[in-house]
Parts: sequence; structure tokens; C-alpha cells
Amino acid sequence: MRLTLMAMAALNSGFWILDSGFPESWPHAQSAIEERFDRAVGLQKQGSFKEAEAEYRAILVENPNYAEAHANLAAVLIRMDRYEEAVSEYQTALRLAPQLTPVLLNLGIAHYRKGEFEKAVDAFRRFLDRSPENLQAMQLMGLSLLEMGREEEAVSLLQQAVSAGSDDPAALYGLGLACLRLQKPGVPALIERLANTPKGAAASHLLRGQSLLSRGEFEKAIVELELAAGLNADLPRLQYSLGLCYFKIGRTAEAVTAFGAELKRAPRDFSSLYYLAYLREEEGNLAAARSRLEAALALEPAVSAVRPERRGRTRVHGKPAAQGEAVATGQGANPQTLNMRNSRNPRNPRNAQVIFFEDFVGHRACTFVC
Repeated sequence: MRLTLMAMAALNSGFWILDSGFPESWPHAQSAIEERFDRAVGLQKQGSFKEAEAEYRAILVENPNYAEAHANLAAVLIRMDRYEEAVSEYQTALRLAPQLTPVLLNLGIAHYRKGEFEKAVDAFRRFLDRSPENLQAMQLMGLSLLEMGREEEAVSLLQQAVSAGSDDPAALYGLGLACLRLQKPGVPALIERLANTPKGAAASHLLRGQSLLSRGEFEKAIVELELAAGLNADLPRLQYSLGLCYFKIGRTAEAVTAFGAELKRAPRDFSSLYYLAYLREEEGNLAAARSRLEAALALEPAVSAVRPERRGRTRVHGKPAAQGEAVATGQGANPQTLNMRNSRNPRNPRNAQVIFFEDFVGHRACTFVC
């Protein structure tokens, strides 16, 4: 699951643009460089990011220890989706000027957009240590925890943000999703609140559809999810949820299309890769099944990071499986002999790489649905 698109308002509004902070010890150079810095800030605010980048880099050639220029350059780089460089610039700014508290919030946003949620949580926590009432940081930290599967902690932070008056659809949806996974009460109220929130209608239909899916009401879920898609087809996990509904009622061609659409939006989505592998095998396309399976296996560290308490009774394609049953990779086998359902013999020396697919899919896909 990636909430980045839904959280875009909070992410975009988070960037602090710093003023010059020019050291008084540079009196002779101060005027000229401040003028150039102000010009760079103006370009940045206008959305002329390439030009702003050139100005900041020129300033840093002359003054490599200018922390504010490093920080603003990082914000520009994020706007151009250059997250690796942005993180490096923010880290440099903090090393040069640890007192620049706003940089911690920006650094957290950079890590969030890069998909480094644990690092994002660390940055947001450090920021909140200094600014404990900041709702935006509270909300973004909650969403980061949700991305990591730490729902209890996410609920605590998102509930604080929502109770303090946040009507951001990302916060409301994130809280509803965490409550749905934890089977906590309050999801219907959050669905209604989303429905009455500006720009919240699509997320309201998505959350209602996922709630219906979790109860096995697949046909009703499809109605809600298709309404959500009509309003915003790029919502996180929307296409996956549709794919799972189609899969459950035997509309396999539509399931393949939906899972494929989810992968275009989130190429590292484990659950979609897994179900596509299964569906491709069902239609006899073993080479395509193997390709999807191997792509899922490349995400093994993320799967292994699923917390032990989430590994209970496993499920196979929505049905209970034997305790601890695993799906082997079939590594080294001929694609024509690969069969996901029949490749689980632990005595087979070719099954060298084994991970608990059902542990992950059963909880994240079948039970939690998103």
C-alpha cells in the first residue's frame, strides 16, 4: 500500500522554504549572495525548479557551508522527484546547522516519498520532539507507520490529528484503514466523515468498498470500488482491491487487468505480483507466472519484515492453509515444470529459497484486503 497520492496535500504543504540565514561574519559578500539567494527563492516559489536549482548550486559553489541553501535545494530536488539527492542535501543542512528544525520535517517527507518509511518515522519523531503540536508531522508519521504495518501506533497518531480537527482525506482514510485492519470500531463513521469532506468522496467509496471486501461482500464491494475509480482511478490499493474482488467471484480477466493496473502504479506491490503469478499459472502461462513469482521473491526482505504476531493461520488464495505452509520459488526449475500449487515439497533440493507467501498474502491481502 502506498498512500503517497492521497497524502499529496500534506506532503506538498510540508516544505519549509528557509530565508537566507546569512552569517553576519560575511558582511562584504552578504549583499550579493543574499540577493542571489532571494532570487533562487523567488524562482522556487514560482515553480521554476530547474532555474532555482541552478541558482542554489551556484551559491553553494561559493559557500559550500551555507545550510539554508542546501535545505532549499533539497526542497527543489524533491519537486523534481530526485529524492536520493534531496535526502543527501537535507542531511548536509542538518550537519551544518542542527538547529534548523523545519529541515527535519522536510527530511521526513523526502524519506516518505522515497519509500523509506522507517527513516521517515525517525525524522518526524525528531521533529515532533521539538514541535509536539504539529498536526502535519503527526499525520505524516501516522501514515508512515501505517505503511510499515504498525497499525496500533498509526491509530494513536492519526486519531490525535483527526481529533484536533484535521479533515485531510489522507488522515481520515489512513485512520479508517488502520481501524479496519485491527477490526476496531469507528470505520462507518470515518466513511461518512470522508463522504462529507471536500475531496473525500473517492476515499469514502474506497474505504467502504474495502470494508465490504473484508466481510466477503464482493459484489457490493465492486460497486463502491468502481465508484471510487470513477472519481480518482489513482487511489492507493484501489485497483488491487478491485482485482481481489474480481478474483473472488471468478472474473479472472478483469482481475488480471486490475492487478496489472496496480503494478503500473506501484511496481513493488507484493500481493498483486503474487495473485498475477497464480492467475497466469491457472491459464497455463507458466513463463509469465514464473516472472511474477520471481519479482515477488525479489521483495523477500519486505515480506520477512512482517511482524511475527501477524503470522497466524495462513491462507491460500483466501482459504485456510496448514500452519506454516510455504510456497517455494521453484528456483532452478524448468518454467514448463513450475507449478505454484505443487512446488511445496520441502525435500526438493531445488526449493532452496522459501518464504511464507500465505503469511503475507493471507494477512495483507485476504484479511486486511489492502
